[in-house]
Amino acid sequence: MRNPIKREEGVAAVELALVLPILFLILFGVLEFGRVWSQYQLYQGAAREGARCAAVASSSNCVVQTRINQASQPFTASPTASQQIIDSAGVPLSGGTRANGCLVTDKGKDIQVSWPQQLNVDIPFWSNVTITTTIKAVFRCE
Repeated sequence: MRNPIKREEGVAAVELALVLPILFLILFGVLEFGRVWSQYQLYQGAAREGARCAAVASSSNCVVQTRINQASQPFTASPTASQQIIDSAGVPLSGGTRANGCLVTDKGKDIQVSWPQQLNVDIPFWSNVTITTTIKAVFRCE
């Protein structure tokens, strides 16, 4: 006859019920981090494409926001990309805001293309988190 105090039937099921939600949370967290990191890297690449477009003198017929939108597919970049001429310390110069990239007089200066972008972190059974980060790239005007 078995001692009823020493019975361990069902202990594995209870342990599994306690540990499995934590393992799923870690698994989905890792997958979601990878997805958000991939999206962030795609936006960084789109910013570089936009900055390359802006760095060429405005006679190149390149529309920076269109180039950013094309490069950020299948995601949608924020439509508020700004273009500014900056000094070597990264400080925007007064009168340095540009609508269509570098001017001929900007040759040798740096242009920065940047915008605020929201990234959504969606982990199942966890509250959704929205992170707002600044996407930017800097190129020298040609």
